[in-house]
Amino acid sequence: MRTFRSFCALGFGTLLCLTPLALAQAPEHELKAAFVFNFVQFTEWPNGSLPTDRLTLCVSPGSPFARALQELEGKRAHNRPLVVVALGDARPGDCQVVIATPVDRPQLAAVKRLIGTGPVLSITDASELARENMLIHLQIDNGRMVFDIDNTNAQSSGLILSSRILRLARSVR
Repeated sequence: MRTFRSFCALGFGTLLCLTPLALAQAPEHELKAAFVFNFVQFTEWPNGSLPTDRLTLCVSPGSPFARALQELEGKRAHNRPLVVVALGDARPGDCQVVIATPVDRPQLAAVKRLIGTGPVLSITDASELARENMLIHLQIDNGRMVFDIDNTNAQSSGLILSSRILRLARSVR
């Protein structure tokens, strides 16, 4: 398992370094989905807080990268298959990962309810939503995919983000 995590960390670092090349070759949303998968891989949830049969990612079907996230369905993280659920269908406690995009502004209260239910990894690519206690803010800066992390809120919610991710972040609070 340690070798697998080391391999994933090396791959994640390589992905980050090659972002300008990747942006030129792959659609932005596929690259963001790859980052989401790596964030999930390098996040620890408190013991007993994950369902035993799945790890659920919640995203709006109208999100620009919902289709790319659907490609993650069935991949395994933390020995569980990933399941993608429509954000509007989710109830508090259903989501271990919430991905909010600009299309989610009208339902911000519902997104906050999902995030406020415990250890939920929240990720956004919208600057205005990043200020709403989202833990990771993904964005493109000068042709590179970068991300900022609110590690204080992550720890408050019981999540532990790997030092490997923290080192790659543009900023950490």
